[in-house]
Amino acid sequence: MKLMKTAALAAMLISGVALYAAPNESQREESEDHLISLDLEARLDWQLVKHQGKLDNSQSGFIGKYIALKAHGELTEGLTYTWRQRFSRTPKDNTFWDQTDILDVSYKHDKFDFGAGKQVVLIGGYEYDRAPINLMCPNLFVSNVACYQFGVSAGYELTPNDHLAFQISQSIFATPADRNLYSYNLMWRGGHDLTDMLRLETIWSINEVEFVNGKYCNYIALGNKLLIDDRFTVLVDLMTRTYPDNRAFKNNTFMGEFAWKINPKWKVTGKVSYDCNRGVNMTDKTEVARGSQLAIVGAVAEWYPISNRKHLLKAHAAVFGSYGSNYNTADLMQKDTMYASIGLTWHMNLFNFK
Repeated sequence: MKLMKTAALAAMLISGVALYAAPNESQREESEDHLISLDLEARLDWQLVKHQGKLDNSQSGFIGKYIALKAHGELTEGLTYTWRQRFSRTPKDNTFWDQTDILDVSYKHDKFDFGAGKQVVLIGGYEYDRAPINLMCPNLFVSNVACYQFGVSAGYELTPNDHLAFQISQSIFATPADRNLYSYNLMWRGGHDLTDMLRLETIWSINEVEFVNGKYCNYIALGNKLLIDDRFTVLVDLMTRTYPDNRAFKNNTFMGEFAWKINPKWKVTGKVSYDCNRGVNMTDKTEVARGSQLAIVGAVAEWYPISNRKHLLKAHAAVFGSYGSNYNTADLMQKDTMYASIGLTWHMNLFNFK
C-alpha cells in the first residue's frame, strides 16, 4: 500500500507538475547571473551554562558553533543549484552526506518550479525556517528535528504573494538501519500588506510523517510573521503533532518573538517558547521527549558593523532561562537551565564567477 501511494504521487509529479524545493532562510540567495558564488559562513561563541544553579563546565567556555562552505549559481536560465557543506556538524552515520545540509538543483518555468536533491523538509514555522547559524536557543522540536533529507518537490505560484509546494522526502525518522520511511509535505507561503504599515507573512504546512513502516504521525505547523513599520517584527509559531494512538493536542510546540530594529546596525529581541509531549504510546518516535513540558524565555541583542550583499559581520549577546522538565538529557536546555552567550558571526563571499 505504501509503495503504491509513493509511486502514484511520484507519477503525478513526473507527469505534469514541476518539482520545487522551498528554501528556508539558509537557502535564499539574491538573484545573480553567476555560474558560481562561493561563500564561507562561521560563528564563534563564548557561553555560560548552569543547570539548577550548578555550572556545566562541559558546555561553558569558547565554542565553535558553526562553519560551512556554501556555493550557489545559475547553470542556465531558470536552472539553479545550491550546495552547503557544514563542517561543524557531527556525522551520525559516518558518511559524507551527514554534513551536507543542502545539495539541490532547481528549475523555474513561468509559475512552476521544481527541485530535487538534499533539501529542507517542508515544515512550517519561522523558528524552523531559520538557518542553523542564526538559531539562538531554539525550542526543543527545532533542536532535535532532522530537517535535511533527500527528496523531490513541486511548487506553483498561486499569486505573486502566495506559493504552494508539495514535497516527498525521506522521513525525518529514517535511520541507517531503515531508510525506507517517507514524509509527505504540503506547504503554503504567503505575504500580504494589511495596511501601509502592516504586513502579514505566513509559512503553514501539513505533514504526514512515517515514523515506523506503515505508521504516520500528522503535523500541523502554522508560522506567522507580522511586520510593523519596517522596525518591529512579531513572530508566532504554533505546531501540534498527532500520533495514531494518541489524542490530539498532546504533543505541541509554541514560539513567540518580538524584535525591534532600532537602526540598521542594532536589533533587540525577546523570545519565549514552550514544548510539551503528554503522549502515552511508548512506540512513537518524537523530537520532544515523552513527558517533557519545558518553557524557554530569553532576550538577544545584535550589532551589525558590516552588512551588505557580499559580507556580513554580526556580534550578539544573549541570555535564556528554562522552566519545567525535559526528559532528553542530550539537550542543552534542561530543568532550570541558565544559558548566556556572546558571539561573533560572519559571512564572507570568497569569489564569484560569471
